[in-house]
Amino acid sequence: MSETDRYRILVLGAGFSVHAGLPLGDDLFQLVREQVRSRYGADNKLENDLSWYLQYRKRCDGISAKHPVDYERFMSYLDLEHYLGLRGSDTWSSEGNESQLMIRNGIMEVIYSRTPEQPTTECINFCEKLSPSDAILTFNYDTLVEDTLDALGRRYRLFPNRLAEVGTMASLVDTDAEEGEIVISKLHGSIDWFDKRPYFKERELANQHEHPWESHHPVFREGSEIAHTRLVEGPCDEHDPLSHIYRVNDLSQVLRAQFWHCSPLILSPSISKILYANPLKGLWRGLQKGGALNLGLGVIGYSLPNYDEYARQALYHLMRNYTEVEPELELNGVAKRPMRIIDYCQPGESDWLIRKSYSFLNWQRTEVNSSGLSANSVEWLMQ
Repeated sequence: MSETDRYRILVLGAGFSVHAGLPLGDDLFQLVREQVRSRYGADNKLENDLSWYLQYRKRCDGISAKHPVDYERFMSYLDLEHYLGLRGSDTWSSEGNESQLMIRNGIMEVIYSRTPEQPTTECINFCEKLSPSDAILTFNYDTLVEDTLDALGRRYRLFPNRLAEVGTMASLVDTDAEEGEIVISKLHGSIDWFDKRPYFKERELANQHEHPWESHHPVFREGSEIAHTRLVEGPCDEHDPLSHIYRVNDLSQVLRAQFWHCSPLILSPSISKILYANPLKGLWRGLQKGGALNLGLGVIGYSLPNYDEYARQALYHLMRNYTEVEPELELNGVAKRPMRIIDYCQPGESDWLIRKSYSFLNWQRTEVNSSGLSANSVEWLMQ
């Protein structure tokens, strides 16, 4: 699908999913801790690592244990410890250390358990207004949009392009096959995605032994009955990390697996999450070149936190391109609209926080609706 065909780009953050009862930030991590305690007891690896971290912060920064825990910094502490191999031979696995995997599995279980069985009215209203030419960039782990599109019988894909041919220097896009599809790019991964490459590495290591051990991966092990499909459909470059990502059809079949058996492909809410973004880099490729020839750009519930500097950098270019390049653009009788942001402010409060987060925008060509996700705000965003 060419850049000019993507008339509208929609950016979704955690605020989009609040209406469905899904938790935010610190609430999510507290629920993850409860989930881990219920499965592994109060004296578990995650709680022990958190105690070590709090002691570290107290000795380095003088922060009292009574001070609220900065969970993003705690998870960054775990990321750096694992990425740099600070534990040496005690490093747990290539995917992460014990606490990292507990957190990812906990996030999967918490979000799945709180996802409504039926699509919400708000999500139905949003998805019904999507056009086949729309592209969604979402930072959310949940499957609300996909589940709703499935229920509505709408076509979509979760990867950048369908290919007709894979070439050495360049590949041929199958524009006919893409016709009528909504594009969803889950930039932080998804609770129902699993990367097969760690399984390959584990099998390779096992087969080096005289008596190879059996795999306990619930999705990829031999004889598994858990249905899963490759994320990228059709021809794909075998060196593209996206080609090794699989989507599980029924996530309930995975929930009881132990954290050392498998972990969903999600970037934990850490300051250093970019260290683990390599499998998802294909979803980010070319983002800062977009926006100029689009006719609509909207944001729902994404606060652009300071610690997501990589996201700020990508969205900065995308949004500045949209508001500054070809402001009078018109295609097929449709004119470029102002950029629009839906957020929520308590009654009587101003929208200064969202304006501060997006201080780089051209506010003469940007509008804000601070009433939250509703039929009226979605209608306003999509018009």
